[in-house]
Amino acid sequence: MWAEQTKLFAQLRNSKADTRRVDILLKLGRYYMLREYYVYRTGDPKSQLDSALYFSDKALSLSKTLKYEQGTNEAVILKADAFIRSQDMGSALRILSSLQNETRFRLLVILGRHYLFHIPRTLRAKSHLDSSLLFLNQANKISSVLLSDKLQPERIHVKAMQSFILEGIHPSIKIYLELISKINAPGNEDREALLWHELTTLIPLREKKGLTRLYCFQKMRDLYKRNHNQEREAWVLKSIADIHIVSGMLDMAESELLEVLALYDAIGYRELHHIYDLLAITYRSKGDYGKSIFYATKAIESVEATNDSSSALTFYGQLAAMYRELGQSNKSIEWYSKLLDNRSFTAGENLFKFREAGFFARELIKLKREKEALAYMLSIESKNKPVGMQAEASLISSLAFCYKATRHERQADNYYTRLIKLAKKLPKDNQVTANAYYEIGQYFISKHQYEMASSYLRKALHESPGSVSISLKKDIYLLQYKADSGLNNWSSAARNLLIHKQLNDSIFNETKNWQMAELQVQFETAKKQKDIELLNSQNKFQRIKVEEANRTKNILLAAGTLLLVIIGLLLNRYLTKQKSNRILEEKKKELDEKNKFLETLNAEQDKLLEEKQWLIKEVHHRVKNNLQMVTSLLNSQSVYLEDDKAIVAVKDSLRRIQAMSLIHQKLYQGPNTSVVFMPDYINELINYLRESLESSTRIVFEQRIELIDLDVAQAIPLGLILNECVVNAIKYAFVNRQDGIVRIDLMRVSPDRIMLSVSDNGIGLPEGFDVNENNSLGLDLIRGLAKQINGDFVIESHKGVHIKLTFT
Repeated sequence: MWAEQTKLFAQLRNSKADTRRVDILLKLGRYYMLREYYVYRTGDPKSQLDSALYFSDKALSLSKTLKYEQGTNEAVILKADAFIRSQDMGSALRILSSLQNETRFRLLVILGRHYLFHIPRTLRAKSHLDSSLLFLNQANKISSVLLSDKLQPERIHVKAMQSFILEGIHPSIKIYLELISKINAPGNEDREALLWHELTTLIPLREKKGLTRLYCFQKMRDLYKRNHNQEREAWVLKSIADIHIVSGMLDMAESELLEVLALYDAIGYRELHHIYDLLAITYRSKGDYGKSIFYATKAIESVEATNDSSSALTFYGQLAAMYRELGQSNKSIEWYSKLLDNRSFTAGENLFKFREAGFFARELIKLKREKEALAYMLSIESKNKPVGMQAEASLISSLAFCYKATRHERQADNYYTRLIKLAKKLPKDNQVTANAYYEIGQYFISKHQYEMASSYLRKALHESPGSVSISLKKDIYLLQYKADSGLNNWSSAARNLLIHKQLNDSIFNETKNWQMAELQVQFETAKKQKDIELLNSQNKFQRIKVEEANRTKNILLAAGTLLLVIIGLLLNRYLTKQKSNRILEEKKKELDEKNKFLETLNAEQDKLLEEKQWLIKEVHHRVKNNLQMVTSLLNSQSVYLEDDKAIVAVKDSLRRIQAMSLIHQKLYQGPNTSVVFMPDYINELINYLRESLESSTRIVFEQRIELIDLDVAQAIPLGLILNECVVNAIKYAFVNRQDGIVRIDLMRVSPDRIMLSVSDNGIGLPEGFDVNENNSLGLDLIRGLAKQINGDFVIESHKGVHIKLTFT
């Protein structure tokens, strides 16, 4: 194709103002028109159409001057086609009104084909199909007698397009195959290939039975290979690779895309960003993040070099996603910010930007910027309306995630409920659907509904191979492990945890590869820049040399002298540079030694910290064991006691010891040896007390415990206080009653104050009971422990006993 362009321009320069020149102008116009037919494949569409319009105008003007009717008709059709592809329908229809017979038939077919094939499938509405059918019906009314033999097959083409609109894909395929069979002949390769291309537009992407897109593209490739059209062959092969990516056949897609690069290199084609982008997607899906980021960077460099700003946003999103999956949130946010600098979305980018905005919000949450993430998504929602179920699902899941992160549980539950309903309607084998199932599974895990969580996580994994990245698979398997653990399905849990670990290790290793690849890119860029500078210097030197050849001997002598001076300067510069390099090498060696020493110190420090952590856990473990031993001794002693009061005292002591023992158990079992996660601790303590105290009353425990961590110095006194309060409620609050409620609240009342509240709806304190005058062990213990944690202790009796403790 590039050779054809060069050849046509050479012919144009040497041509005279005759019909031959008209034919050359028309060929150039068709060349750019056909390049634009494959939108986003071979250059900027607007520049291609501008070129097509320019040459059609030149051909039309010269044809009218020469009174060359055939040239005039061809130029008019080419010009109208360029207007149609530029969405300037008014100009195209004005041209149509002036045409008759065969020329009118041809333009009507082009108009019908435009509304059917050149409107993106996601934006194609019934009105577009009605417009296509209107022009095709008008074309059908023109008598075949008025058409040349060459155009007779176009009537079958019209019939095929009408059949698709009125009857559907399968009847129209039969007519298309009839038409292809009719025109199949040497010299008609381009025309036949375009018909196969129309079929790829009509056939659904995931069609597996009968005629498929893949088969049509393979037929196109055979045709372009036959007529040695490498540019078209490369584009078709890229489309085949795209299908293989969606189908999960990544090795095949990789091989095909590398072959595409070779084909484009052979013809000198340089607008390669879409090929680099597909390679980045392929390696990302394979988990090879080193190569993925290498090609994503190449895509952006190509976009910037060719000033193709319309494609830049897609590639920014790809690079942001890769850094997100590698866990580099700061880097990911940097690229998402470039992508989402405008918070108002156009119709064409609606789904893409809603999805990317959600990922951006999640990255902010990873950096503890939850409120900013929620505010951002609410801003997006206020300025944009989702177009389609997938865009709506992306928005709902993102808002649910943000509300969950900011602990707005009610709003989060509402959005997750909406997402669960919407997920049933989402299309299968789709990345948005896979993400929705993953989000729902994560939500049910947080609710401890492990059966439901497992169901949705399996759905997420079973989406098509091209819809689930290796990073998402890793996260799904981790959640599946948690779900299986919650269901006590230990074998499956272990298997899923192992797969998660393997995938995680794979990504980690690929991160190292990426770092090497990034350094390689920097090196190649610097090397290329030096080569360019060297070539520029050589070109300048050659020009000087040619000019000096025509000068006198004196000028030659002066130039020679100047050259010697330059050589001397260069030699001096070279020697200076050598000296500088030696100094730099010595400094580098010194820095390497220091870095090695620092690495050794860091390793030793990490080892000491690890040993300290282990020792602390061991201390807590042993304290817990010692408390357990004391418990066992007291249990043994209580067997031999006959005094009921002594037995009660021993059992009360046992419960207090268990309250402390649970603290130490939590500390050595948990990831943090200095703080206790209170919701889990309080829940376990209440369950223990419920089981250890026999009561004929059916007592319901209501807990409202905020997500609070306390250190050991606060957790142990608080646990003992809670133990005393709950035991007293169970023993004395519900005498002669069948049921009762004990409510336990733990919450922050200010940034530096926490309140513990234990209330029951029992009989309350006896009349005349003075808390300050009573000297029972339980009350003395509560007072002492409250004082220990700087707490204010209050007991009220109104429809039950209400105990409040506020502490810092």
